[in-house]
Amino acid sequence: MKIWIKSFCVLGVLAVLLSGQSAGATEGKSLGKALLLSLVVPGAGQHYLGNHARARTMYVAEAGVWTTFAYFRVQGDIRRDRYEEIADLFAGVDGKMDDDYYRALSYYVSSDEYNIDVMRDARFRYPYDREKQLEYFEAYGLFGRDTWEWSSLDQQLDFRNTRTASKESYRRAVLSTGFAVLNRVVSMVDIYLSFKLDESRDRVSRPQLKVDRNRDDGFRVYLSTPF
Repeated sequence: MKIWIKSFCVLGVLAVLLSGQSAGATEGKSLGKALLLSLVVPGAGQHYLGNHARARTMYVAEAGVWTTFAYFRVQGDIRRDRYEEIADLFAGVDGKMDDDYYRALSYYVSSDEYNIDVMRDARFRYPYDREKQLEYFEAYGLFGRDTWEWSSLDQQLDFRNTRTASKESYRRAVLSTGFAVLNRVVSMVDIYLSFKLDESRDRVSRPQLKVDRNRDDGFRVYLSTPF
């Protein structure tokens, strides 16, 4: 799935917002309750006000957001299982490891090569203290069950690419939740505008007492009612 699909869902909600307001929909309704409903589930506030068409559109947008989130999460999990399997079969990795370990696995052909860099770093940090160098090496080097060696560079490249793809899927899942926030904001703004527009219509439709000054320096009082 592409990012623009999620954008299309949000644009659909925005189109609803611009499509007009229903006159009289807020009469006898609570603004606070409508806003709370829209915060929990976008479209619920519109449903509460009787704007069922807009409610359905926002429900669809919300479902699209969470379907997208679930899709990328599952995709990330599948790709993670795949690169862990590659590490097990072609590098001799024993069990599941943390992300720092897999990062090292992506760039070092073997744990021996990795340990050489650790010792080089230890010498840089403690150039005149052999004891400190060994302590650092023992603390950050990889030994025993943590060792590995890739059977081929092609397998290491496949591992690296699959790991990168997995992390990208998780990143897109997180980004998709931003559209859930946006959907709620749009829904709540729509509710607020509905109330404000109905209040404006109500004020205009009420009879108004007006006072005008006439040509004889007198005043004329009259009641104005729109028809």
